[in-house]
Amino acid sequence: MTYNIFKETILHRLDDDIPNPKKITVESVCRNNGDCLDGLVILENGVNIGPTLYLNYYYKSYRKGTSFQKTYEQILEHYEANKTTKSVDVSFFTDFDRTGSRIAPKLIHFEKNRKLLQDIPHIPFLDLAIVFYCYIPMEPEIGNATILIRNSHLEFWEQTEDALYPLARKNAARLLPPKLHNMNSLIEEMMPEQSYPTVMIPDDPLYPMYVLTNSQNLFGASCLLYDDLIHSLADRFQSDFYILPSSIHEIILIPASCDSRLNEFSDMVREVNETQVADEEILSDHAYYYSRERDRITFTD
Repeated sequence: MTYNIFKETILHRLDDDIPNPKKITVESVCRNNGDCLDGLVILENGVNIGPTLYLNYYYKSYRKGTSFQKTYEQILEHYEANKTTKSVDVSFFTDFDRTGSRIAPKLIHFEKNRKLLQDIPHIPFLDLAIVFYCYIPMEPEIGNATILIRNSHLEFWEQTEDALYPLARKNAARLLPPKLHNMNSLIEEMMPEQSYPTVMIPDDPLYPMYVLTNSQNLFGASCLLYDDLIHSLADRFQSDFYILPSSIHEIILIPASCDSRLNEFSDMVREVNETQVADEEILSDHAYYYSRERDRITFTD
C-alpha cells in the first residue's frame, strides 16, 4: 500500500468511526531541522484543540510489518489517550498587549532551519538562531501548548523583531524557571542569585556533568539566554564551562577544570546526535565554551 492510499484509507475509516460533530484534517507540519510531516488532527464536539498525530510514523510502522488494522487501532488509542474535551480561549493572541507576557525564546540550528527562518522572526546566535513562541499553560492532563511566532503575526500586531528578544528574555525565567541536576543524582531545582532557589552543588563528583533545562523540559536549551544564569552558575562553581547541546530541550554543563578539550566534547555531541537524538530535537553538532572572564560563549576554549 502506498503512503497516499494509506493516508486516504485512514481518513475514511476515521470518518466512519468517530461520531459527529467532528473535524478531521491533515496538514503539513514543518518541524525543527526541516522535518516536514503530515499531522493528523481530530476535533470533536466543537473543541478547538487536539493532539497532532504524525501519519508518517504510523506508515513507517506499517511498512515494517505492523498490520494495517493494528496500525489503525494504535492511531485511535493514541488519539483517545491524548484528546481533551475542553477548548482553549486563544482570543488573547490577537492582542499583543495580552500576548507579550507569554512570549519566550527558543534555540534552533541556523543552517538546518534556513527555510523556516525565512518565515519567522529570529536573531543569529553562534551557529544557532533565537526564535520565539507563545507559551500557553494548560491543564496537567492536557499538557502545555506553544504557538511559533511568525512574521505574519508581527505584521498583524504592528510590532518589530527587535521588540521580541528583550521581552522574551524577561519572560523566560518567570514562565519556565531553570532546573539543574547532576547526571548521576537528581538535585533540587535551582537558579542562582536571590531571585532563584539556592544552588546545591554535589561534593566532588569524579566527572561532574550537569543537565540544565527548564521546569517543563520544554525547549530548555534556551536557558543559555536567561539573564546572568550561566555567569552566576560559573561563579558558584568557580569554573568556566564546556557546554554540550544535548538537544533543543536541554544542555550539559561540564566544569572546565576537567582534563579534556572542546574538540573531544564536540566528537561526543556528534556521536550522541547520530545514535541517540531524534533528528527534530538536535540542536548542534559541536560543543561550546563559556568564559567567566569574558562572560561569553564561544566555539573555542
